[in-house]
Amino acid sequence: MRIMIINTYYYPEIMGGAEYSVKKLAEALTISGNDVLVVSTGDKDSKETVNGVNIWRVKPHNVCRAIHIDSCSRAKKALHRIEDLWNIRNLTTINKILDEFKPEVVHTNGLYDITPVIWKAAKKRNISVVHTLRDYYLMCPRVAMACKKTKGKKCTNPMIFCRLHRGLNRFHSKYVDVVTAPSSITLNVLIDAGFFARSKKHVVPNATDFDQHKVASILKAKRRKENGIVSFVYLGTLSEQKGIKWMIDSFNKLKKGTAKLYIAGKGDLEEYVKIEVKKNDNIKFLGFLNEKKVSELLKKMDVLLCPSLWDEPFGRVVLDAYKHAMPVICSNMGALPELVKDGKTGYVVDARDQDKMVAKMEHYITFPEDILNHADSGVKELQHYTIEHQLTLFEQSYRQDI
Repeated sequence: MRIMIINTYYYPEIMGGAEYSVKKLAEALTISGNDVLVVSTGDKDSKETVNGVNIWRVKPHNVCRAIHIDSCSRAKKALHRIEDLWNIRNLTTINKILDEFKPEVVHTNGLYDITPVIWKAAKKRNISVVHTLRDYYLMCPRVAMACKKTKGKKCTNPMIFCRLHRGLNRFHSKYVDVVTAPSSITLNVLIDAGFFARSKKHVVPNATDFDQHKVASILKAKRRKENGIVSFVYLGTLSEQKGIKWMIDSFNKLKKGTAKLYIAGKGDLEEYVKIEVKKNDNIKFLGFLNEKKVSELLKKMDVLLCPSLWDEPFGRVVLDAYKHAMPVICSNMGALPELVKDGKTGYVVDARDQDKMVAKMEHYITFPEDILNHADSGVKELQHYTIEHQLTLFEQSYRQDI
């Protein structure tokens, strides 16, 4: 099958879990014998092959790319938001790629900078369109349905421009044949808002590749580890809606010398994190790490923290924890409670409840044997998130056989 996968960013431009998911899917489809082309944005037009996957990077026709938006002037930022409603200037390039590659299926993911014009262009050519919801971009130009003004809380009164953004994307969703999401909660948020009324709908959980023998080896090594200071770790975007402040405030309540907190990532709150590191020498900031360095780090860690304050569409980092033999303490937001089995593979606590977050961290400090017990349960959960299972579900979606 000839499949065109579209996502705003592609390796090595990794912004978060969505890019890892798209990369692993593209590689798995290619290995299984499909003719795959990944289309993503770039600072210039280019073609290359990475891990056997053909990639066509295009410079979007915007005043600036979303990845560089923070360095743009206020006027350019405003114009970019308008362009990102329905950027017809991208059509010439999109049409050229569609006509040259002639895909049977166009599978879209992140569409900032590209916009849903791709859906209409594909349907004009009678090409099947599958869209995967990786976030809430179609409903919110800020993606998370939260911003600094709401202090990480869900926006309940969107501004006129945001309502326009939502309305246009809702209208254009009629061009999508099949819509998927990695969790039922994400899919239902869009459906309840009137999106994809004509589309077939399907939950396709994210997947992770792992070697059972390596995972078992990591778990065995951690069983040999002598009890001592518990190492907590956070991986991801440093932003308000990710719960960074709540997490650090909770950690600071722990008894000195009983635990360490390692933070890896990048984002708006990077300076805040650096200030907190200076205040508490048990907090370590590691900056942004690539996939290999993340794996090396997690092999040494005990418990992963996922304190999100927004409705996480999935939570790939939880799978990263499981395959490195770690339990997870997460908030009760979005799909996280679907991934973390409370009291079995970790703990689920109410978002912003500092007392409960502190209590669960203290539990692992006091009862380190539960770190291993919950880690063992997490390793078993991995069987539900294999690449092979995800591949089967997506291929069914491409055939609209769902």
